[in-house]
Amino acid sequence: MASTIGDRKPSKWALIPDDLLQEITHRLPKPSDYVRLGAVCKGWHSFARNSYNQKHLLHLYQNIPLLLIPTQNHEWRSLYSVTEGTVYDQLQLHLPSKRCCGSSYGWLFFVDKVKKSTLELILLNPFLGDNVTIRLPPIKFRSEDEIVGMMDDCGIQKAILSKDPSEYPHDYEVLCGMFAKLAHYKSGDKYWSYARKVKRVVLADVIFYKDLILALDRFDWIRNFTLERVKRRIHSTNCSPWCLKWNTMKKRHPKRARNYAGNAYLVKNLNGDLLLVRRHYWGEDVIQAQEAAKRWVAEREREIAEGGGAYQEAAAPIDDYDEFDKPSECEEKESEYEELTKPNLTHNFEVYRLFFMSTSTRMRMKKVITKTLDEEILFLGDNNSISVSASKYPELHPNSIYYTDDYSGLYEQNLQFGSCDTGIFNIEMEKFDKHYVPCFSTKGMSPPIFVLPQ
Repeated sequence: MASTIGDRKPSKWALIPDDLLQEITHRLPKPSDYVRLGAVCKGWHSFARNSYNQKHLLHLYQNIPLLLIPTQNHEWRSLYSVTEGTVYDQLQLHLPSKRCCGSSYGWLFFVDKVKKSTLELILLNPFLGDNVTIRLPPIKFRSEDEIVGMMDDCGIQKAILSKDPSEYPHDYEVLCGMFAKLAHYKSGDKYWSYARKVKRVVLADVIFYKDLILALDRFDWIRNFTLERVKRRIHSTNCSPWCLKWNTMKKRHPKRARNYAGNAYLVKNLNGDLLLVRRHYWGEDVIQAQEAAKRWVAEREREIAEGGGAYQEAAAPIDDYDEFDKPSECEEKESEYEELTKPNLTHNFEVYRLFFMSTSTRMRMKKVITKTLDEEILFLGDNNSISVSASKYPELHPNSIYYTDDYSGLYEQNLQFGSCDTGIFNIEMEKFDKHYVPCFSTKGMSPPIFVLPQ
């Protein structure tokens, strides 16, 4: 007796778990292979179609940054195409529900665990499969210097890679900018190398540039770091045989608040030149004064705790901001900032070309402001800063900066709007435009970040 369609039992092939199917589809080189795979059963047909769509889209956009955006489900992220203005819902990625503190060569950095004096970083590449993870050694920090409760989301200002670990598994390096400290890791090492902490400085960006390791603060003070072997003998101590030593590229640190930028970036353009980009926010003068006051109080309390007199004057940066010496003026500016209801806090960008000069003692730097990007487009945020040619992507705005909401200080104060300080800035016309506009339902979630699929 012939059975009807409703009487047929489901194929046992449909019981194969998805993770095994994913491993199979990763090894399929031709579109026709996906067709043959999908013909096995209904479940495989759906899986093969979705897998091919993902691989096809990533192949199309492997040279243009996509925006990793939050969804209402905290455990999943979607990808947004700035060239098409489209959200790829079929490309949802399962990622930790916390801020991504770096994006480089398609790899994403997340703080995995925070203990009393260490934090652990993990590297994920969602474009190579769910299980492609690199766990890095714990990073040390002084619990009295940083707020342990904030280290999960704000402990790492930015993390970047020198090379793609999937192509160079034994020859890549990692840089992590942490407030006033820089940490460096070489593949195969057991420990991180650290630079001497710089007081009253917050690192804004880090970059591998040619043979240099460079870090930038919000006063556009650039430091050149070099790896040197530790001279003392190392027995069984938990430390790296390397240390980071730095030299400044300016004779004197700028001290006044007018030299301050809310955020700053280092970008290598397509010609191999280095650009410095300064980002300005509404109300950043008030924020800068508040940050200076907090650092001054922390240093004063530390000196008193270490035995200084109760009335001893601590070395403080408060004099650097004499325009806020009068409490009434500071309170007035702060009141104006609190009344500000504009979700988009960025109001200007400045771009400089950097020129390096070597002397007998150290390397010096000269910066020249520019009003053109030579038909290039910059992508800035928590990601490793990227430059692409506008001629290859006519849908995008040439000589423009595509940026995301990446300043944790303003992000926390702006939670009522969500992470919405994203946009496009044309540096020639000095005009703003929008790309991705976050949904209000995603407020308080992890901010978007640009990612370059590899």
